[in-house]
Amino acid sequence: MAGDLTRDQIVTEVCDIVGKSVSGAAVSGASLQTRVRTYLNWAQQRIARHFNFYELTAIIDSFTLTASTKRYSFTTLGLVRPKDIRSVLLLDSQNSFRMYRMQQVNYEKRFPRPENFSTGRPRIYVRIGDNLEFFYIPDSAYTIKIIYPQWPTPFTTAGQVSDFSNKDQLLVVATVMETYLALEEYTDATAWFNKMLGMLNDAVRVEGDVDWEPQAEPIDLGMIGTISGAPWMEPGAMPDDPLYGYPNA
Repeated sequence: MAGDLTRDQIVTEVCDIVGKSVSGAAVSGASLQTRVRTYLNWAQQRIARHFNFYELTAIIDSFTLTASTKRYSFTTLGLVRPKDIRSVLLLDSQNSFRMYRMQQVNYEKRFPRPENFSTGRPRIYVRIGDNLEFFYIPDSAYTIKIIYPQWPTPFTTAGQVSDFSNKDQLLVVATVMETYLALEEYTDATAWFNKMLGMLNDAVRVEGDVDWEPQAEPIDLGMIGTISGAPWMEPGAMPDDPLYGYPNA
């Protein structure tokens, strides 16, 4: 699904609302039409930052991790305009599961050098910049599935429509706000910001797949402390599997 209005239809609508001619020239010599095209892209980025809408969710159905390789760039994984990672699933014929995502700072504290541990079936992934790193380091080939939110496609052509579904009105309102901000007409910008915020909240409410029964993960006091590749040398470490207590460990 996608929007209905084309880029130039949105631009014309915005110029009409702000009461400026499409062909009006700025101090730089650029036409208002050209400038509003930029503001339109800013507007859809602002909308995308607010919420991960379903229509901008993408899936990599199958990617093969190779043995002894722990880190993969987003480009290598085949991600297109990735905003973040929603989930990674390890797939096989007997024991598929959703991998556990760890924050980079916690990952670095617990596994500062993953090579200190034996290779095995990866159960954890961490985002490091525009890369994903997996732990354990794979001991053979494994297939994963990646679900991730995307940034919208930038508007570049006259007849292009938005990646967003049923949000043309929201795009117009957000672009009007961005235009007023650029023109330094802050009273109007404030009024249109409030209008945009209300419409944005309405758009978020339409998204229906919400987990109203979240489950907190239990606190495992045995996980506290530093874990090294030689736990018997580390007083604060746990002398068992470093992934003890994690899902599917």
